[in-house]
Amino acid sequence: MNKSYFDQFLAKSDGITTLEMHTRHVVTAGKNLLHSLPLSKEEKVFWEEKLIRCAVLHDLGKIHKEFVGRLNGIKGGDIRHELVSLLFCLNYLRLEHDELFAIATHHKGIVDTHSETKGTLSPNQISEYIEQWYESDVSIFKRKNVQDWLGIFGLDIRTLEQDAVKKVPKDLKMLLNAKYQIKSLPEFEHRKQLSLTRVLLMASDHLGSARKENDIPKYKQLSIQNFQPNKGGVYFPFRPFQERLQQIKTDVILHAPTGSGKTEAALNWVFANQTENSRVFYLLPYTASINAMVSRLQNHYNEEVVTALHSKTLDFFYEQISEEYSNDEKDYQKIEQEAKNKKSLSKELFYPIKVATLHQVLKTSLKGKGWEFGLFDYKNALFIIDEFHTYNALLTGMLLATIKLYRKLFNAKFFFLSATIPDFMLNLIINEIYEGDQSKLIRLNKEKEQDRIVLDRKRHQLYCMNDDTIEDEIGLIKDYLEDGRSVLIIVNNVKTAQKLYREIDFEGSVRLLHSGFNKRDRTIIENSITNKDILLRPQLLIATQAVEVSLDIDYDIAFIENAPIDALIQRFGRINRAGKKRIIPIDSESSLQNDTVPVYVFENSIGNTPFYDSKVLESTWNELQKLNNYELGEDDLINVCNHVYKDGYKEAQQKDFENGLNNSIINRFEEDWIAGHWRDWVEDILKNNNQKIEVLCFNLQEKYKQKIAERRFLEANQLLVQVYNYEPELSREKLYGDTLVAINLKYDPTIGYFSIEKDVDEGIM
Repeated sequence: MNKSYFDQFLAKSDGITTLEMHTRHVVTAGKNLLHSLPLSKEEKVFWEEKLIRCAVLHDLGKIHKEFVGRLNGIKGGDIRHELVSLLFCLNYLRLEHDELFAIATHHKGIVDTHSETKGTLSPNQISEYIEQWYESDVSIFKRKNVQDWLGIFGLDIRTLEQDAVKKVPKDLKMLLNAKYQIKSLPEFEHRKQLSLTRVLLMASDHLGSARKENDIPKYKQLSIQNFQPNKGGVYFPFRPFQERLQQIKTDVILHAPTGSGKTEAALNWVFANQTENSRVFYLLPYTASINAMVSRLQNHYNEEVVTALHSKTLDFFYEQISEEYSNDEKDYQKIEQEAKNKKSLSKELFYPIKVATLHQVLKTSLKGKGWEFGLFDYKNALFIIDEFHTYNALLTGMLLATIKLYRKLFNAKFFFLSATIPDFMLNLIINEIYEGDQSKLIRLNKEKEQDRIVLDRKRHQLYCMNDDTIEDEIGLIKDYLEDGRSVLIIVNNVKTAQKLYREIDFEGSVRLLHSGFNKRDRTIIENSITNKDILLRPQLLIATQAVEVSLDIDYDIAFIENAPIDALIQRFGRINRAGKKRIIPIDSESSLQNDTVPVYVFENSIGNTPFYDSKVLESTWNELQKLNNYELGEDDLINVCNHVYKDGYKEAQQKDFENGLNNSIINRFEEDWIAGHWRDWVEDILKNNNQKIEVLCFNLQEKYKQKIAERRFLEANQLLVQVYNYEPELSREKLYGDTLVAINLKYDPTIGYFSIEKDVDEGIM
């Protein structure tokens, strides 16, 4: 065995990692990965033998002189080392097609002549180029080289002596082409096998390259004590509905009020249904609530096993890692690389507990890039779908179609939870997914004292303001503030929030929260309003619907513009959350019977609300007026919700829902399965022309350039804001990384971005 021959070859351009070293890292990663996945003993034995074989052979093509030249800085050439590895296998080994496929595609997707998808092999690479690569370094294609390489890793595989194979055989070439794969391999189970082997090799390669082969976290079995409420070591009993979930080993739809302990209920269900190494996915609609839930679950599990998975994950990890260093110690490039590594791992087969957005899960059912990782990640997985009522009709339809698919394909289980789900949506879920089985629905039981306390709790006094807008009641707002009360104002658009911020002359602590802030300031604001020390939170918060879902805040008084009832219920949930405050309104005499606080709802919005259905707004207001001047509990608001949505979705919404439910990609998932191929799933979800783009406001250009010069690229990116396509007037010149500059938009860290086409006061109206 000529081991010294291979010692000369590197796998990376770092000048350190030899081909043998990297291969051993990948082999180790593969073995450890298999033991962290939800596989039976028989499955682990089957996959280990196959995966080790692929891992040992996947990078053998890196001994080709063109690849060696590239590592040495010689530019030019388009060699694909994985295809050269394939040539070695075709010439001297008799491997199964899924192993050959995995080796050939562990970096690039298969050929797709009908799409401009990046990251795929080209037709030329698997035809004439591969023959050229053989001829350009024919001396390496020796049986002995393969024998020696296998011997280094102790693999006893019989090698072949045959005429030189310089081309990819037709049957394999068809598998490597999206147009012909199904024709070549009609049985979807066979194509599934291609995907499974491919994704295991890819995951092992990524883990080995990141030197995480020995750091793969194993799922921690959750115990009751991990999440049972306690204080000073004294444990408190669960509520009856929470305890009940410890015995339920099926899917569940939990309908429970805000503040009743839904998260603890979900964890009781996880406790009852967890199996060895099965993943847990906690789905939430907004990134702010996801980041908070990550921290919460890390307390219940541990930091190593829980991660976030959403579009802003990179920023989340960057902030998290930065906090571990003092300003003097910070190596921004190192922190940025650590954040990128964590983001990459969060998308793959690494973390067993993932808190994610729905989009990340739809990415698999819609076959977006990386969808094949879900084949192992979702096996026997537990999905908690929190606040699912917030999704629009199209996404709801896609969600239900996806759940049906995952229950069938992965034996996954689902736990729905919501405080505000209308009956029509409950019936949709029960009928579409559970064939009318009402036993899946869990509600609090009034016959149980602890449940009854939650159900009977009143938290709010409702005051319907028919003629005024919030702007007309600034005096009343200031009276409450001067009385020491904390006040939450929720309006329906950014410009209104900015306008009120400037008009309310309040010297105390005040914050704005809306979508018009850049990432950096949004994080600072969210941290401020959720500070563990309540005394450090702003006394006055002016927000848009960004505050509606899952932020852990609790204000005394609220002034709210009318919105659909399901949105209003969420807004109400940010005031007097525990139901332990009793505040008499300043502007009227009230004989209160419960621990409630004033909530003023205004029929008239200051700005436009084109994103809300006018009929839903009108119906919501009509129902609220029936409860004017009453103290309200959760049931009162749920009844309003059911009246508003008594006929279900409106016509346009129903059409969107059906389009989502009948999505052909999801419903033909198995029939149209093409291994190593993906589609632009974002286009399938977001088919409208009113999307936002990221721009840099003109007054932040110097700050942006300074951060780029300091190579603090992520921090530079955090200066960008999201705006609608029609808002910015863009400079012809772009900055680093094709960054768009809006010459008519200015940024202020206290109010966000605004237009300067008019004077400042008008520009933020």
